[in-house]
Amino acid sequence: MRAVRPERPVAALAGVVAAVLVVLALYSSGSDLGTLLGSHVVTLPVLVVAIVLGEVVRIRMPSGRDTAPLATATALAVVFLGPIEGQPPFDVDAGLVVLVVTLALLLAALVRRVRGRAVGVPLLAARVLGVGTAAWMARSWGPEGSTLWDLEYEHRSLGVVALAMALVAGLGLVVELLLVAAIRAERQRTPLSAAVRDELGEAAPLTFAVAVIGPMVALMAPVLGLLALPVALVPLAMAYSAVGQFVRNRATNRLLVATLSRLTEEGGYTAQRHAERVSELSLRMGRVLGLGEAELRTLEYAALLHDLGQITLRDPIPGGATVLAAPSDQRDIASEGAQIIRQAETLGLVADYVDAQTTPYRLVREHAREVPLPARIIKCANAFDDLSGGSDEPADVERAMERILLGLGYEYDPDVVDALTRVVDDAAVGRVVEGEVAAR
Repeated sequence: MRAVRPERPVAALAGVVAAVLVVLALYSSGSDLGTLLGSHVVTLPVLVVAIVLGEVVRIRMPSGRDTAPLATATALAVVFLGPIEGQPPFDVDAGLVVLVVTLALLLAALVRRVRGRAVGVPLLAARVLGVGTAAWMARSWGPEGSTLWDLEYEHRSLGVVALAMALVAGLGLVVELLLVAAIRAERQRTPLSAAVRDELGEAAPLTFAVAVIGPMVALMAPVLGLLALPVALVPLAMAYSAVGQFVRNRATNRLLVATLSRLTEEGGYTAQRHAERVSELSLRMGRVLGLGEAELRTLEYAALLHDLGQITLRDPIPGGATVLAAPSDQRDIASEGAQIIRQAETLGLVADYVDAQTTPYRLVREHAREVPLPARIIKCANAFDDLSGGSDEPADVERAMERILLGLGYEYDPDVVDALTRVVDDAAVGRVVEGEVAAR
């Protein structure tokens, strides 16, 4: 009998390791739960509620992924918290820190589920493992048996302690981000290096802020008490508004581009939703080929506008299928479309991709013609949609792939065709992932 392998082994492994960590925490520190609950009747609820609220009130990043920096910052505050003005010192071991954070994350997941929101269990597992790493380094490990938490509690070398806490928090965040990147790469069939680059690049400003907030809370708590938590979190919360406005502006730009792309449909030049289908397919192929978020965004705009030049035609192409037009006509359409797009100063790169989309791959191979990868992706995605008629019927898909394979290495980049094949195969078995919930 053959063993059943999980479809997403990285996500499954993260969940299993996090579960093992929680079980070990229960085994080593479970007997102290009663003391924890009895001694910290104010501190514990405040921390748990703050994490839950941080998870519920998430922020949508420009890439479209959700993240919860307030929850992460509070979880790291739990890692480092020691003396608290007006409350007993938060003198607990790393196992109890893991249990407190896990409890808060489970409650937050329950709230999100009740509200009909998605709950990414593997990503919550990544959070637990990141916090667990930081907690072990801060409360269980140290030279000569003196942990970082001990140095903080004894007020020794606070400048060095603060720097060390920030480094430990940063390490915990890196562990989480690397796991999130691996899970995302597995879900979207994206190269791991590209996923890591996007996670670390997009999250860099928030990651830096989150890494210092935990130590800030711990260092201010001996003076401000639990008030240190909201005081430290307010600047991070204010960033929500700025990021939200940026995301709304980007959504407006995307809507304008999508509206412009429908001119060819409304004019009867192209099939309904052709531009949207080419855009969606191009994005999936771009992820497989390891394009970054900025490149994917430009690719999306170019794919939406790739047929814009058809509005200059006196007689529409039958069905709007440019792949069936003469090569000279294809070049003219692309050139006209690029000229229209260049009227918008911010879309210069989009225009370049549209202009280069008709270039045969043989010119790249034989004459070293520089054709951007996004343009080669659009060429292949457009041909597939033209040849399949936008149908997902197996016979139509197979017929389109056969035609594209006939032009392999001459018209189409073999690497791009490989990406198309993977995307088509994924769609055939229902493995296409359109959305993602990322947690930090």
